[in-house]
Amino acid sequence: MMTGFRNILWALPVALLLSWPIWGGTVSRFLVPAGDPASSLVAPSQETTKGAGFTMEGVLFSQLKNGARDWQIQARRLYTGEDPDRMQLETVEAQVYKNAQRRFVITGQEGEYNSKKKVLLMRNGVKVQAENGMLVQSDSLSYDDQTRKITSKAPVQITDKGIVVHGMGMDYDMQQGSYDVGGRVKVDIR
Repeated sequence: MMTGFRNILWALPVALLLSWPIWGGTVSRFLVPAGDPASSLVAPSQETTKGAGFTMEGVLFSQLKNGARDWQIQARRLYTGEDPDRMQLETVEAQVYKNAQRRFVITGQEGEYNSKKKVLLMRNGVKVQAENGMLVQSDSLSYDDQTRKITSKAPVQITDKGIVVHGMGMDYDMQQGSYDVGGRVKVDIR
């Protein structure tokens, strides 16, 4: 007969291993995740996969020029369709920089970025907040990175230091620092 603490240490694992058929099934059922994991996976429909490219959640990408940040786009969701150069964006925030300093923050619910033309088109409740305090609101607008212009053909409202300007369309030239408001312009001074 074996005696001593050292002999009991090796006997305990052997006893657990030999008694596995008695208690192992209960432990295995307890450790299995609730529900069938395979049933939670849904195959995409033919409509969503036909010509589809890719989808990403929580996206942040930026562009550098001469080692300094030029612009940055953050989106809750990004996906492509048949044209891989056109990225569709949801819940978008774009930051535009000049000389490594942030000049504008553009937000909107929907967007489209054309990587060939370097144009960001924003839709659905678009706001442009400038660092100097100016706020532009429109239903849609575009930012052209090559010409460094923000353009809108939709009605716009520009709020800046005690003045509110309403008009139909707008062109803002970042290089010149000037903007043109089109259509019938209404100015409210506060």
